[in-house]
Amino acid sequence: MTLDAYLRSAGAKSLTELAGDLGVSKGRLSQLREALDWPPDLALKVEAATKGGVNASDISPVIARARVTPKRTPTRSGLAA
Repeated sequence: MTLDAYLRSAGAKSLTELAGDLGVSKGRLSQLREALDWPPDLALKVEAATKGGVNASDISPVIARARVTPKRTPTRSGLAA
């Protein structure tokens, strides 16, 4: 979910309240409102501030890649590497 979709949902925090929680300006959040390439640190902060309403993996490719569990390949001994 983008920030824009979150802000339009019932019970969502206001842009002003969210900006205060995150320590950024309303203008900065407005710039990112529909973006899908957020800085990772800010994406994680907005995920926490919205209690998961905005998933950091949905708005930051870096976070999405970091959260992917790598496949394990068996070794000769039968144990995963």
